[in-house]
Amino acid sequence: MSSSLAGLCAALSACALLWLWPSLGNGVLWAVAALIALGALRPGLRLPGWPLALGVLCGACLALALHLVADHFQLRYAWLYSSAALPAYLKFSNLWGGDEGTVLLLATFCMVAALGGRQLDGWAGRGMALIAAWYVATAAWLGPFSATPADWLAHQPSQGMNAHLQTFWMSFHAPLILCAYAWALAPAGAALGALGQGGSAYAWVMPRYSRRAWLVLSAGIGAGMAWAMEDFTFGQLWHWDPVQTSAFVIWALLGAVLHGARRWRADGANRRLLPLLSLLAAAMACVAMAVTRSTVLASSHRYIGTTSWLSHLALALILLILAAVYLVAGRHAQAGPPGEKTRRRGPSDWTLDVAIYLFAGTGLLALGALVQAHLYEWLGLERPSELKPFFETLTAWATTQEMDSLRRAFDQWDVNGYGLARWLLPLLGALGLIGGYSFLRRCVRPRPALLATLAMAGVMLWIGWRGGWLSAGYNGEGMLSQSVVAVLPWLDAALLGGAFLMGCCLLWGVLSLWRSRRLGNLRYSGGLALVHGGAVIALVGGLAATALNTYQQISITPGTSFEQWHAVIGGMQVRVLPDTRRPDFSGYHAVAKVELRDGDRTLAGHALFQDSRGNPPAYQGPVRQLCEILDYHYARFASDRGYVLHPFIVRGWSGDLQVWVPASARLLKQPDDEIESVVVVRRYPFLSLVWVGLLAMLFGALLLPAGGALPKRGHTASDGISEAVSQS
Repeated sequence: MSSSLAGLCAALSACALLWLWPSLGNGVLWAVAALIALGALRPGLRLPGWPLALGVLCGACLALALHLVADHFQLRYAWLYSSAALPAYLKFSNLWGGDEGTVLLLATFCMVAALGGRQLDGWAGRGMALIAAWYVATAAWLGPFSATPADWLAHQPSQGMNAHLQTFWMSFHAPLILCAYAWALAPAGAALGALGQGGSAYAWVMPRYSRRAWLVLSAGIGAGMAWAMEDFTFGQLWHWDPVQTSAFVIWALLGAVLHGARRWRADGANRRLLPLLSLLAAAMACVAMAVTRSTVLASSHRYIGTTSWLSHLALALILLILAAVYLVAGRHAQAGPPGEKTRRRGPSDWTLDVAIYLFAGTGLLALGALVQAHLYEWLGLERPSELKPFFETLTAWATTQEMDSLRRAFDQWDVNGYGLARWLLPLLGALGLIGGYSFLRRCVRPRPALLATLAMAGVMLWIGWRGGWLSAGYNGEGMLSQSVVAVLPWLDAALLGGAFLMGCCLLWGVLSLWRSRRLGNLRYSGGLALVHGGAVIALVGGLAATALNTYQQISITPGTSFEQWHAVIGGMQVRVLPDTRRPDFSGYHAVAKVELRDGDRTLAGHALFQDSRGNPPAYQGPVRQLCEILDYHYARFASDRGYVLHPFIVRGWSGDLQVWVPASARLLKQPDDEIESVVVVRRYPFLSLVWVGLLAMLFGALLLPAGGALPKRGHTASDGISEAVSQS
């Protein structure tokens, strides 16, 4: 029987077994963890054992998902995270909606990567398997197949799904991120071998999995951005939430590795730096999972708990310790394979080196900001007032009972995005310059390329001092902190550097196609052009949407007719009517019908505020409602797992228009409607450029040629380098 057929049989058998007797599930996972670890130590057991282990893990995931869809609330996991009123796709998505299921799915993804490299020797063959075994054991410890306590079931049928997760994007964002983290972990074993011995299978594993991780992580971040624009606890594309910051660190480190991948395979350039960066990216994947479950910092993410964070953090620490040990042990390793001639380094080499250092530097700066926030929180240092927007306004409206909890919420540290942006923007501009020069020197002679780059650097410095497009376009009607307004000129400079990169990249792509007269070159040149050009387009859209956004508050006095139209941005009119006819999920209710009139055209939709708590407490007026929509710090405080706002969104090429309707006694048709209510209209210009740029990046990454096939057992480092040179 082939290994794939054996794995399929194991998956079907495990699914049937855990469907009929779920109480066996946790014990089965412990056995699978032991089987994987045994195969890591004894290579002869990998071929028969690991396909079976992967099959059982897939069967366990499928069985858990089926229990969720079937509303088997006697299973604790289903009781905690699901509800009978949910649609089927959200029930299935709850497979990664809780800690136990998330770790189980991550372990399965890790095992897929481990199985793909089972023929490799040393750490390259066993490293990823040991990581998979670690996470399978963690999942078994968390107990996804544990029974629900009888008193829980007697109290209520189920706890229900977190309101913030009840969205279409839940089906894509979380599994994409988990898959990316698993692939970021995949090169860890091979990187240890490369640090210690200077070669081995890292030449195959690194480009194969790092590229996949970067590609899927970019897609996951994009899906998360779309989700964030629809949830009031985010309210914008990016605000350096601790979880976002962790993902950015991994993305930047992977970018550094990929910029050196081709030369590493060809001649071993940066032969110790790249494996070290791969190990840092792997450790950061574990740290990101720990941050997602940590309660230390204030976070807009709802995946907060106190369960698996210690396991993730312990694995990260193990990877870092091993990296340090092998870094020291391999310091006397040969500079390259025996007999290899040292190639003379040219301008393209040092430009790629600078790109590696800049990408790694941006990632380490973000990591430093994350560490700083944790240290400040643990030390109990007071947050400065400029990092607590709206706090003074809210204190005037808060009740006495709220003040203590409100003060605690605003005193809790998160990542200082304002300070981080001041450091990252110059690096972002430098990346644009170096990347532009790297492509331009392939199109013209080196000296004109250097002079053009220096001239652009001078223009960027001038723009950074005096300001440009964003600085001139900002009119003070948006939601920017003055800390961001102060760096708008450097945002302009970064955009100019990005435009220089895109222009040079497109010029190189056209010229390379013209010189070669071969359409096949488009796979490489076109792929690179799309990746770099798409990044610039997304950057322009994201910065423009953030810096040039506007909002308008519409106050609706008591007694105002629901039929009355109100003037909004762009000469349009809006009205909001109560509408409870739309079916609800899991006990949430209160749907407002929104009508937007633009000339003779009328658009209609719904703005949803889901609330399982009844009448929201302490809504004394529109100021509180406005703060909840505009300030995610307060939205974190005011929210719980049963309350969320979703706007009515009109999407267009020129920008997105959002109508936010918070809960009010008036719309809830409650007798106490003497309180003025508010509707907030927000406009984000050029937001479509973000999605166009991200799609271009992803398509370009898919076009690029993949790394070579994984080596067979017994391949040496010098064999691998020679084959890589012949393919390059």
